[in-house]
Parts: sequence; structure tokens; C-alpha cells
Amino acid sequence: MDEADSAVQQPGFGQQGLSEAALAIRNTIVGRLHDDGLNHHDVQFRVKSAASASEKMSRRDNAGELKYPGGLENLDDLIGVRVILFVESDIEAVAIALSSAFICHDDEDKTAMMRKNGGIGYAGRHLTLEVPAENPPVNCAQYSGHRFEVQIRTVLQHAWAEFEHDIRFKGSSGDNAEISRAFTMASTLIELADQQFVNIADTLKRLQAEGAIEPVPEFQKLDAGSLQGVLNRAFPMYRSSKENQYDWMVHVLAANGIDTVTAAEDWFQSIDARKVAKLMAYRFNPGQVRIADDLLLQSLGEAYVNATKSVGSDRNREPKLRARLRRLRDGWEGQQDE
Repeated sequence: MDEADSAVQQPGFGQQGLSEAALAIRNTIVGRLHDDGLNHHDVQFRVKSAASASEKMSRRDNAGELKYPGGLENLDDLIGVRVILFVESDIEAVAIALSSAFICHDDEDKTAMMRKNGGIGYAGRHLTLEVPAENPPVNCAQYSGHRFEVQIRTVLQHAWAEFEHDIRFKGSSGDNAEISRAFTMASTLIELADQQFVNIADTLKRLQAEGAIEPVPEFQKLDAGSLQGVLNRAFPMYRSSKENQYDWMVHVLAANGIDTVTAAEDWFQSIDARKVAKLMAYRFNPGQVRIADDLLLQSLGEAYVNATKSVGSDRNREPKLRARLRRLRDGWEGQQDE
């Protein structure tokens, strides 16, 4: 333990510096999810304490060799982030989005592994990421080289894992058979409930796209709820976005003179989303708000950038929009050359 204790006393283990890096990484992840229109419940972060880092570096295998030789540089979880989602079907999209923003060193799908092996228990997706030195996310430029672990879970998976950790690792239940059986039963119910959440979300989108749910009056002022209905009908193939993102898009549309349900319905129904999707070459199925943002950008160009660059709290929206506009234009020119 002496060597481990010495390591965490080095300048490289600065709790304040790690906390600042963790906050910047967390905010970057939230911004990326917003940019891609991906729905989520919460994004949390934590920094490993010096005592916890020291204990981990002192662990040895059965042969007596250190499990984590090399000191702090080999600990990828000094910074930990949890992305908590509502539906399991969104996990893949979030994993791809984060792997696109950061360097991905490891991607472990614990849910798939567990189900493949016929097991029941903790489920989630674990990524080991690094802030790139080349073209780092704007808010993380000074933290290039920092590695961190991301856990992606549903709300139900998160609740199960947190409760189990408190009972089994912090409590005194040990290997009590009755408690183990109860956790197994709860895990099975959570897996079923997660699947039903996916089914509910898919059914709702299908009903709204088919018009089975009565639409709001045509000339009603646009709000977050009515906009979600509009986008569900226009783009049923894309996933739902977070509620506050629809509210943000209402303000974006208003800045471009679209402020009623009728106007929004007419505009989005007249646009071919597939063309923009082809130009952007999305690596995953983005959220409806991201599709709407890119459609408006592709159609209105510089006027859209100028009209919406200050809408919302993202101070980097203007350079992001200009980068995406270049991508749309380059993609269009490339198609014309084919």
C-alpha cells in the first residue's frame, strides 16, 4: 500500500483538477446528446477518491502480481460518468455518439454478454473513452489525454444496480440465499419492464404517425407537446428526443417564422428527411429534434445560422452549425459529381 499511497500524493492526482475535468466531460456529453436529439434522464459524474485509487492500485492477482501496474496512468476510472436513459433501445445510439466525440478504447456490452450466457443480473454498456488531442470537444480542449469510464443504463437498470450495491457491498447481507433469490427475481422483472417501455414508446410513435391519436387544432400556437406530435407524424422512423429539446426547437422555429401547428406540419411534411440523412451520413438513428435542426439548416443555410445561433444556452452553437452546414454542402456537391 505504501507505493499506492505515494502515487495518489503526486501532483497528477489532483482532486480539484479531476473534478474540473469531470465536469467539463459531463457537460460535453450533455451537449452532444442535445445536439443529436437523444433523449436521456440524467448524466451524472464522480471522481474517484485518493483512498479508493490507492486501494485499487494495491490489488494483486492470485500470483501476487499487481493488477494495475504503472500507477495512476493505468486507472481508466478516476473519472466516471453515468448516462441514464428511459428506454433500452437508445443505449446503442448513445454509445455510438460518445464514441464519435471521444477516442474509444473499450466497449463492453454487459447486457448482451449476460443474455448470451443465459445470465440474469446487472445490465448496462461500459465504455472507456479518452479526450482526443486532435480536434477535442470545445469544452474539453485543456483535458486532452484524460481517460474516463462511461456507464450507459436505463433508469430501471440504474435503480437495480444502485440498490444491489448498497445492500450487497455496503450492507451485511453476504451471500444470503433469500436476498440473492429476491434480487434475481427483481432483475427478471426489470428486464421485462424495460422491454415494455420500448414497446410503449414504439406504439405511441406508430399511433401518432398513423393519426390514431387526435391531433391538436390546426391553428393552435406551437408548443413542445404539439411539436412532438408534428415530428412523430413527419418522421416516425426517428427516435423521440428529450422533452426540453422540443421546447427548444419551438423557439428555433419561431425565430424562423414558424409558430403554429399548421405551419410546422406543412413545412416538415414538404421536406425529404432521407436526403439530409444521406448527406449527413449519420452513424446511428438520431433524435427527431436533430433531424429537424439539420433539415432547417440545409434548407435555409446562412439565414438559419444567423437566426438561431443565440437560441438556447449553447455558446458554441454557431461554430457547430457552420461545421454542419459545410458538411451538408460538401455532401451535396459530392453527390452532384457522381
